[in-house]
Amino acid sequence: MEDLLENKVSMVNKDVTLDKEYIKYLLQQVLDKANAPDKRRIIEHNGEFNFSCPICGDSHRIASKKRGHVYFNSMFFKCYNEDTCSRSFTKLLKTFNVDMDLDKKLQLYNYLDSNITYHQVEDVQFDNLDKLFDIQDLTNFYSDKKYRHITKLKPLQSGSIVDTYVRNIRKIGRTEDIYQCEFWITDKWMQPCMVYINKVKNKVVSLQVRNLLDGDKRMFKIYDFSKVFFEIYPEGELDDQEKMSYDKLSHFFNIFRINWTKPVNIFEGYIDSLFLPNSIGMVGVNTDLSFLLKEDGLMINFIFDNDRAGFKKSREMINKKYTIFLWNKFFIDIIKGYKGTMTKDELIETLNDIKDFNALQLKFRKKPIFERFDFEKYFSNDDLDIYYLEDLKELAKML
Repeated sequence: MEDLLENKVSMVNKDVTLDKEYIKYLLQQVLDKANAPDKRRIIEHNGEFNFSCPICGDSHRIASKKRGHVYFNSMFFKCYNEDTCSRSFTKLLKTFNVDMDLDKKLQLYNYLDSNITYHQVEDVQFDNLDKLFDIQDLTNFYSDKKYRHITKLKPLQSGSIVDTYVRNIRKIGRTEDIYQCEFWITDKWMQPCMVYINKVKNKVVSLQVRNLLDGDKRMFKIYDFSKVFFEIYPEGELDDQEKMSYDKLSHFFNIFRINWTKPVNIFEGYIDSLFLPNSIGMVGVNTDLSFLLKEDGLMINFIFDNDRAGFKKSREMINKKYTIFLWNKFFIDIIKGYKGTMTKDELIETLNDIKDFNALQLKFRKKPIFERFDFEKYFSNDDLDIYYLEDLKELAKML
């Protein structure tokens, strides 16, 4: 057993390893329980274990058929003979009452948290998000006041307070993933709210509830997948591996609408991602991005807010050679081309008040900003451009 446990392979992150031999040892227990002797062999390919499915048995005519796969990147079991066999690795073990050492299970979860991916079409996790539930189940559940804080959840209703706020005040054009609700802070105090629904087609991943106020009165709450899932299905089954996978997705709004062959724009917040095509919204500058940053070949642009925290994060990312949006480079070009009545100092103050893409859209209401500006030339990963992260007033003095 010691020999089995000593053979470990590093996967992407040197500090997080997957003990493949221990995984193989557990799989062998499953196959020994479920399969005939001629269907118990495990073959290791690059990035996976391949074997005869212990649930459906694969082909009953050809013993050599091996349509079962455990992929190292996701630790998901996929059967290409019968889709209902597919499940997380830990659930596969549970199906056959094979126990995993607690320390090894924690090691597995640590590995998954650092290495799990979702963006590839061929990625098993992308194709087997079978726990996602229909949007109609969500609206039915949160329809009346007996269910916790959220009530009257529905698509935007023309003329409602939330609809007016979204379309006329915030000037959001893409509203298909924005719903409205009443959010009860106490039994007697309610606020109308907008609800960003993160979904795959009509299947729900997570929610973000945001009120219609700004500044200190602004409120938003994230409902991870597992929280909503267990509210709607109290007796539902979601093992720890599945919970980790689904909840990791919960913090990336619009992730399933992305074309990964093109540059992907990542914003601090949900609302800003609606103003630039092929964009993802996070839940703040400290969202864990490791599962994206480790992927080779992805073209990622980061757009942090035009504020102190955003500039601090921008410095950190450009120092690591990640591509960031240079607000002040963009503003300098606006200043150069300005032909209005404001003085230079007044224009600088106006530009400094623009903290994000939503605020930028509100300054240019007549046309979507992605059609008005060529944002591509304001992205950079050149550390020589770090001077654009200085004060705009100082930069403008050089004009």
